[in-house]
Amino acid sequence: MKYFVFSLCVFVAVIWAPPSYAQATQFDITPKVCVVLQQHEFCDLELKISWKTAQPQDLCLYQNKQQIQCWTDSNNGLYSHKARVQVETIYSLVNPHTGSKVATTKVEVQSTEAKTTRRRLRSPWSFF
Repeated sequence: MKYFVFSLCVFVAVIWAPPSYAQATQFDITPKVCVVLQQHEFCDLELKISWKTAQPQDLCLYQNKQQIQCWTDSNNGLYSHKARVQVETIYSLVNPHTGSKVATTKVEVQSTEAKTTRRRLRSPWSFF
């Protein structure tokens, strides 16, 4: 009998609980990697940015901490952005009212130049 009452209470709590909307946000940026000849060179990119959410909301796109574009009461967005990046750059979708990040992704910069430092194979204190 206790099990039945407990199960009934759990069932009622689940039925009358307010709906929780999982904010499954799809956030894509292409290309995600830029290749340069030498380290510390700038990379010029034409980024294609797209996002989609389950429910319409106000969102702003940020490059690191700089605001680029905002959308009001939308559940999807497309944006083309010319970027000049030198190091890894983080792009975020932020709710402008709360300041909370909804989604984040990054664009990496990689170099074809060989690294000049070599990893030491032996410990410095070895006699051999």
